[in-house]
Amino acid sequence: MNCKYKSGNQIGHDGASTIGAALGNFKFLTNLKFYIWCNEIGDKGAQNIGLGLSNCTQLTNLEFDIRYNQIGHDGASTIGAALGNFKFLTNLKFDISREGSPTPQWHFYQSSMIWLLIMLASHLYSRSSVQNGASSLPPIRFGPSLLPRRPLVTFTFLHGIFRNKGGGIGFEPPISLLRPSDSPTRAAQPFEIGDKGAQNIGLGLSNCTQLTNLEFDIKYNQIGHDGASTIGAALGNFKFLTNLKFNISCNEIGDKGAQNIELGLSNCTQLTNLEFNISGDKIGNDGASTIGAALGNFKFLTNLKFNIRCNEIGDKGAQNIGLGLSNCTQLTNLEFDIRFNQIGHDGASTIGAALGNFKFLTNLKFDISGNEIGDKGAQNIGLGLSNCTQLTNLEFDISYNQIGHDGASTIGAALGNFKFLTNLKFDISGNEIGDKGAQNIGLGLSNCTQLTNLIFSSDRNKIGDEGASGLGSALAKCINLSNLTLDLGKNQIGDEGASGLGSALAKCINLSNLTLDLGENQIGDEGASGLGSALAKCINLSNLTLNLDGNQIGHDGASTIGKTLGNFKFLTNLKFNISFNEIGDKGAQNIGLGLSNCTQLTNLEFDIRGNQIGHDGASTIGAALGNFKFLTNLKFNISGNEIGDKGAQNIGLGLSNCTQLTNLIFSSEQI
Repeated sequence: MNCKYKSGNQIGHDGASTIGAALGNFKFLTNLKFYIWCNEIGDKGAQNIGLGLSNCTQLTNLEFDIRYNQIGHDGASTIGAALGNFKFLTNLKFDISREGSPTPQWHFYQSSMIWLLIMLASHLYSRSSVQNGASSLPPIRFGPSLLPRRPLVTFTFLHGIFRNKGGGIGFEPPISLLRPSDSPTRAAQPFEIGDKGAQNIGLGLSNCTQLTNLEFDIKYNQIGHDGASTIGAALGNFKFLTNLKFNISCNEIGDKGAQNIELGLSNCTQLTNLEFNISGDKIGNDGASTIGAALGNFKFLTNLKFNIRCNEIGDKGAQNIGLGLSNCTQLTNLEFDIRFNQIGHDGASTIGAALGNFKFLTNLKFDISGNEIGDKGAQNIGLGLSNCTQLTNLEFDISYNQIGHDGASTIGAALGNFKFLTNLKFDISGNEIGDKGAQNIGLGLSNCTQLTNLIFSSDRNKIGDEGASGLGSALAKCINLSNLTLDLGKNQIGDEGASGLGSALAKCINLSNLTLDLGENQIGDEGASGLGSALAKCINLSNLTLNLDGNQIGHDGASTIGKTLGNFKFLTNLKFNISFNEIGDKGAQNIGLGLSNCTQLTNLEFDIRGNQIGHDGASTIGAALGNFKFLTNLKFNISGNEIGDKGAQNIGLGLSNCTQLTNLIFSSEQI
């Protein structure tokens, strides 16, 4: 018999109790999918569901999703007791997680975010002052030195709307800043199963000794080491387990809880597929070391997703994780996330050595960002990575790690070995690799000639013209690229570097999607003109994001870029930011004339604020808007100019033709 119950209907404890009573009648049930998540059943409802479920003793396959339901330890304990009756169970998916709620650590991070926002506001104010001829504050660099040492949970970093209002700064924070990014949109409820509930779930689970496949999610439940230890003991009984997805993230299990989970897990020696998330759990070196020892037992593992980010792991813990990981030599797919810990070059070096053992690896996601690995750690990671010659897909994030040109150069050499790579996401932002490091990364990248998709981020890295030109030379050889994101913002790139990048991009004749961020560099008219003239050859673009904000571009450079826009007749999505430059009416007019040819646009984000545009330039831009008859989404910002009534009227006239608009954000302050 098969049964499936769906969720999301504002069910309380009375409805849940009746459903539970019904479950009690299904004594011959072998397969059950039970989804009642995102309701309000509470402890009473959960208890009665558990009581009914306990009669289904013949179950072999169970999917049970009761997350986001205001369940405490009493409800969880009864459900745990029910699990103890399922002695024939071979496949279990179990989710009793709850919405991400503010913990003491999260409040600590909210305070940190407020501090960061103040710093950002100061930075924006300084930029605003530059536009008015005042002196500038030094640019802000965001990195581990400015961040708190212990991020607990991930969150959408900083994304909001800043507005310059008469010299003041206003900020509208998004909801994503106020809670973890992976939590649902509903407000967090003050219910959690705690240690007692987790212990009873673990006790029940320990009887399911025939399991071969298990998915277990108990995140965000204020579980400490006692609850985690009992769950760990249960894991030790699953000797036939081959596939495991386990998520106990964002609790408070600490070293002791982590150690006992891993002691149990170390018995699961038949695992071939493992997804293990223990992030944000106050784990230090001792817990991490035991986790590493457990990993060393999984010699048949081919697929591993390992997430231990946002803990308190230093070199010792990282070294032991690396030592254990080095035994998993059969891996073909690996996702490894150890960002935001306290790892230095010793820990990173051992992890790098482990990477060198994965000769069958074809897909790798590796994130060690927000640590302190330095050049030595980066070099050893690069040396290990160079052995992974079969990679076809790579996501590699080593940002904010105090890496200089030596570390970057070794990583670049590793990239040169990936001749089968088709998809690459590479982030080395927030370091100090300089021109030499960028050039050597470019040399390696030039061997990746099979790339079709590339996301490359190296902002805030002291890269100048030579480094930008070196990266450009590499891109010129990647002629199969169809999707490219290149972020080199907040560096020291001038006219020569911008022109060199443009010349390289012109050779990528298969590009259909391009994101190019050169904001806050030192590009003037010559560089913008060179870049624009070269980009004009990328005539097959359908999606373009071009960010040139905070440079020194005047009307000549803007005019060339405007003419370039006129070549993109197939463009459907455009994000264009040339704010805070030195563009007057002539430059704005030519931007408008070019833009008017992009008649197929459906989505447009256009930011030209903080320039010196009057009514003539604004009027031409307004006329361009009148051509966008298919436009459905528009973000338009021409604030901080001098467009006057005439300019505003003509923008309005053009906008009136955009009759298909469903979403509009329009900003034109200081008219």
